[in-house]
Amino acid sequence: MKRVTIGDVAAHAGVSTATVSRVLNGGLVAEATAAKVWQATESLGYSPNALTRSIFAGRASTIGVVIRDLSSPFYLELIRGVDEVAASADSPVLLANTYRDAGREAAQVRAMDQQRVRGLVITADETADDHARRMAENGTPCVVVARTAPGLHSVSLDDVAAGELMAAHLADCGRSRVGVVSGRHRSTQVKRAEGLRRGLAEHGLRDPEEVLVTNEDEVHEAVGTLLERNDTIVCTTGRLTVAVHTALTARGLKMPDDVGFLTMDDFPWASALGISVVAQPSYDMGRRAAEIIVEEPRDLTEVVFEPALIARGSCG
Repeated sequence: MKRVTIGDVAAHAGVSTATVSRVLNGGLVAEATAAKVWQATESLGYSPNALTRSIFAGRASTIGVVIRDLSSPFYLELIRGVDEVAASADSPVLLANTYRDAGREAAQVRAMDQQRVRGLVITADETADDHARRMAENGTPCVVVARTAPGLHSVSLDDVAAGELMAAHLADCGRSRVGVVSGRHRSTQVKRAEGLRRGLAEHGLRDPEEVLVTNEDEVHEAVGTLLERNDTIVCTTGRLTVAVHTALTARGLKMPDDVGFLTMDDFPWASALGISVVAQPSYDMGRRAAEIIVEEPRDLTEVVFEPALIARGSCG
């Protein structure tokens, strides 16, 4: 079946194609004429060509989202928040997963720019910031999520407060020998570890022992090292939660009797396993990031969300 064109709509309504274009793009047209055009589009089942409209507008209606790791529940909830706001603003979502590869992150941001997206939500590392700033300077709102970046809108968590929440909970549970598993090079985890150290010190407890890992394969050995001197394991990133939990249970350890365990981000199965977490409102963070794109504020916007402790007994 032949696709209905703007020419078919014009012929059906008895107007020019230029008039149809003005009506579809919100231009100034007599009310009676506009009514005829809309009636024709409905009768013929005409669907406007979004690509053509974006060419005339200089920008697509699409909101781009560059995600580091789709396997993480944090990012899945973030996308859900973005998508709900985008849908209410009649904006499709264009999603790119970078698999935590810095080169791919920068390439995906450049690709979003080439697509002339309406705005961009970024969870990538700093390697993509320069191009995102150029996009912003050219009029495309760009929002960094889970951290801050000079010259860009941001939606982040108070990561130091997250660490302090962890420390307060551990102190309340009588935990004094704390080992920490963190990923490398992430400013968010550095701040959480900082908050944890500060909070433990305020409760008169010694500094935690921290081991940095690059990936899940290094977690088992890291946990073994920490258990030599500590009775509690803290994970500063939700990405490593499964690997840390597996490393503990593989040793036959039970929580909280044999070992305490506290981690970041609330997983769907965390309640079933009784794991205590410090949660960040990823859904709300996604919504706010998309709202900034839709609102297009003139001044830089920095939104900081507060973390929340969900105690389930894995630390006592």
